[in-house]
Amino acid sequence: MRAADAQALALLPAPDTYGPFGYGPWWVLGGVLLLLVLAAYAFAWLWTRPRGLLEPPPPPPVPIDVRSVKEKYLGLIDEVAEEHADGELDPRALAQRLSLVLRFFAHESTGVVAEVMTLRDLRSADLPTVQGAVEQYYPSSFRRAAKHDPDAAIAAARQVVATWM
Repeated sequence: MRAADAQALALLPAPDTYGPFGYGPWWVLGGVLLLLVLAAYAFAWLWTRPRGLLEPPPPPPVPIDVRSVKEKYLGLIDEVAEEHADGELDPRALAQRLSLVLRFFAHESTGVVAEVMTLRDLRSADLPTVQGAVEQYYPSSFRRAAKHDPDAAIAAARQVVATWM
């Protein structure tokens, strides 16, 4: 077929073809309305969802039976005193053990992580009785030639636990 014949054929009306069908304006308006509703739901979901990682609330504080905690730690102090009396603990080990017992006592009765605190941390943690006793144990704990009174150290530990509120 030649190019001229193809052009002539293209200009002839075809009986089976129809022009574009015109849709009513309601279809377009309904589609736009549907898109707006979907966009509003998406916006509301994005705007109201929680941000970041959710953390569960902390558990409620467990009431502490101070009397049983005192009895437990007075018993531990007695055990340390017996070990010292039996010669199993030298003055340095006695001071370190008593310091540790008092720190665990403070942790168990207040929740403050006192067992890993330095003396400066104990001062700022508002634990004056524990801080005072631990301060007495520091020279014996860290210096070999420090003067040490084991009876006074044990009495100080007992006093801290017995007078705790």
